[in-house]
Amino acid sequence: MSCGPSDLVHAIYGHTAIRVHDPVKQWDVVFNYGVFSFREPNFVYRFAKGNANYLLAPERFNQFYQEYIQNGRSIREQVLNLTQNEKQSILNFLIDNAKPENREYRYNFFMDNCATRVRDVVENTVDGDVKFPMEGEGKTFRQHAAEYQKILPWTNFGIQLVLGSPSDEVASAYQEMFLPDYLFQHFADATIVRNGKQVPLVKATNDLYDAESVHASWLTIHSPELILLGLLILIFWTTIRQLKSGRIRYGIDYVLLLVHGTIGLILAWFFLYSEHPAMHANYNQLWAVCLNLPFLFLWLVKKWRPVLRWYWVALSAWLLLFFPLSIFLPQEIVPGFYLLIAMLLVRSLFHSRFLLDRK
Repeated sequence: MSCGPSDLVHAIYGHTAIRVHDPVKQWDVVFNYGVFSFREPNFVYRFAKGNANYLLAPERFNQFYQEYIQNGRSIREQVLNLTQNEKQSILNFLIDNAKPENREYRYNFFMDNCATRVRDVVENTVDGDVKFPMEGEGKTFRQHAAEYQKILPWTNFGIQLVLGSPSDEVASAYQEMFLPDYLFQHFADATIVRNGKQVPLVKATNDLYDAESVHASWLTIHSPELILLGLLILIFWTTIRQLKSGRIRYGIDYVLLLVHGTIGLILAWFFLYSEHPAMHANYNQLWAVCLNLPFLFLWLVKKWRPVLRWYWVALSAWLLLFFPLSIFLPQEIVPGFYLLIAMLLVRSLFHSRFLLDRK
């Protein structure tokens, strides 16, 4: 079963589960690998750190169905072309896997989630060989995820920030199935080879509930790019006014140093402590400099500013250098980050103007 996405943070990518329906025995159960609990101690911290556990939980189909209808999410079903022995093997595996001692697994967004678990169960329990399509979309993991994250622009902005260069690897057709829609699509095109005979993996497709699709464009009035562009224009205008009047206000500098430094500190934490492979080697750390935080507090001491102003010169040179060098990085730097960089660059160049006065 494939369920459509919604605008809830944990549901923007959609969902996949396995339905076992036996009308004769009046058995209709959904095995759901996407169960988690926010009430679990330190869940948010553990999720960020990459050691949160999800679990397999069976529930009655009617209960599952009603919940998704109430949330306005579509439900599609693929009836698999399995033999009776294969159906029984999958059911036996799911029952065993749902036992308290077996049901938990370490969640990994790209490699081990509710969709990939369904793929693996089917692939590993059928008697023949499952052949999935070989050609994928040619998109990176980051690009695949962003297609769904754009429903929540600021959530997308934050996720793009913490995802490192491993997420910029191109996902194969097999790897694309970390997303429920792609699992549905590739299951539809897959075949099973039994004793030299090839048959479709999917026997029938049923639309159980057709909800209105959730749409979002890349640029809206609330999008980070437009808001950050407006702030950049405001900072540039304010800086020009200060340059003409000779009256310097440091409030903007403190905010920008705090934002950049805090981002750098968060990314450093993910790099050092997170177990998410996709969050390692994050080149956003090149522009989000942690040193901006201690510099902020040092800059508050007026008598140190004649010496500390050379930090602005070094920062200007570094940020200017980042723009051309970022083209060659093995990681996509989204437009909103360049706007953040430009804000601090405007101010750092403003504070570096003493070099011109020395000539």
